[in-house]
Amino acid sequence: MKKFDLARDALRFLIREYEIKEIYIPYYLCDVIRHSIIAENCKPLFYHIDDNFYPSQDFPLDSFILYPNYFGICEINVDVLVKKYPKIIIDNAHSFYSDPKGLATFNSARKFLPVDIGANLWIGDTEKNILKKDYIRRNKFDFFHSKYGKDNLLKISITKDCIPFCYPYLAESIEQADYLVKQLEDDGLTIYRYWNNLPRSYNEYKFYSRLVPIPLNY
Repeated sequence: MKKFDLARDALRFLIREYEIKEIYIPYYLCDVIRHSIIAENCKPLFYHIDDNFYPSQDFPLDSFILYPNYFGICEINVDVLVKKYPKIIIDNAHSFYSDPKGLATFNSARKFLPVDIGANLWIGDTEKNILKKDYIRRNKFDFFHSKYGKDNLLKISITKDCIPFCYPYLAESIEQADYLVKQLEDDGLTIYRYWNNLPRSYNEYKFYSRLVPIPLNY
């Protein structure tokens, strides 16, 4: 395991280490990752995701692929993808406690712990993530799922050991999403919307406009 200040630093190290000239990344992703890739003179090749956050296309088997474990609830997708693509890199910024899989895995401590910096990188899956899991966070996730799961348009299926980053609620309309955000903020929670705006014609637009990530770190 290698340690870095930020998750983006781990990715930049991988690009240099493997001399990656181009890499597939999803449209639905933090701009910081895209900027970091370009800063290493690596070309981002964009792909779409479906309603289950799974890539909407197949990739050449010899290509480098970055796949984010969205909101820490996409472990099943990760398991399928690592069996198919030998050069896939898993972005576990939203899944701090997950085991490393694929060609490499990196995470982000500051999204889960009261720290300003900290990211871990595993090359391959020969090591395990031995960090003590935060089951209080998981209990909060289960509480929100029991409260909102019936109306959540996301079909969430996770294992009992999964510790998500947040509870992602996909509303039927932008108005419903905005109303829920106001309710949660009135209760003292801070709600961030992910990530930047995307064209309305993209499937991912629904995530930007109607997905409410309910925090678990309060």
